[in-house]
Amino acid sequence: MNTNRILLAGLVGGVFAFFVGWLIFGILFKDMMPEGMSGVLRKEEDMIIWAIALSNILWAVTIAYIFVQWANISTWRAGVMAGAILGFLITASFDFGFYSMTTLFTIQEVIIDVLINTIWVAIMGAVIGWWLGWKK
Repeated sequence: MNTNRILLAGLVGGVFAFFVGWLIFGILFKDMMPEGMSGVLRKEEDMIIWAIALSNILWAVTIAYIFVQWANISTWRAGVMAGAILGFLITASFDFGFYSMTTLFTIQEVIIDVLINTIWVAIMGAVIGWWLGWKK
């Protein structure tokens, strides 16, 4: 297995995703989620930054693993497409599961979250695909 390649691509993608996530979720779409989410989300000053960073790195390592071990993706174009598909399917799976079994989300919040995460993971996939091709 290409463990070092996967971990390095995951680290690069995760760090990039952390900052792009801050831009997307923290600035651009900060006010997109309806009022109902205010009871679920932590205040900005109470967010646990190390856990956000770890989450981003784990997402990116997962994407890098799929790209290296199964899909042989090493371009930003293939990465953006695969990232969008994976981001959509994984986020939709979790969000619709939460929607069906909890009162955490409304259907509007599910749709918004799936769309925003699809974009975010597509960008992450582009960076990981580019990195894997550049480091060949």
